[in-house]
Amino acid sequence: MMKHDRPQVVLVNRCIVRNSSNDILLVKRSVNDSYNPGKWEFPGGKLDIGQDLSNALEREVMEETGLLIEPESKLNFAESYIIGNEGQYMGFTYVALFGIAHSIGGKLKLSDEHDDYAWEDYDTALEYDLTIESRKALIVLTKTVLKEPSSI
Repeated sequence: MMKHDRPQVVLVNRCIVRNSSNDILLVKRSVNDSYNPGKWEFPGGKLDIGQDLSNALEREVMEETGLLIEPESKLNFAESYIIGNEGQYMGFTYVALFGIAHSIGGKLKLSDEHDDYAWEDYDTALEYDLTIESRKALIVLTKTVLKEPSSI
């Protein structure tokens, strides 16, 4: 599917992945990326027209990290804004959906989109140079579901 086949909404599904120690996975965008180079975020990506939202968390995390996950919740937070001068998506509405999952297997291997990763506790994660939407999701969710131990 070509990028121009997308609607004028950039829909992104991101996942806050927890490990057995209840730390969360952060991935660092490639310094060569045109959007937020060098910033830290949660694994995820854009959905194309016709893609299945119900399995997007699992697919995106696998594509970007090589990890298998079990969703705790598919949607816990949403953020949206109009994209300013960001190239091909200028003027589009950007919507980021955040779910929570725990890692159940696989071997961590980053895609070309990311240069580094870190497993951190919530307070330390807030000290990273996060993308705007990742920071907002972490702040909101830290006050609610992320401070609680995983129910799974």
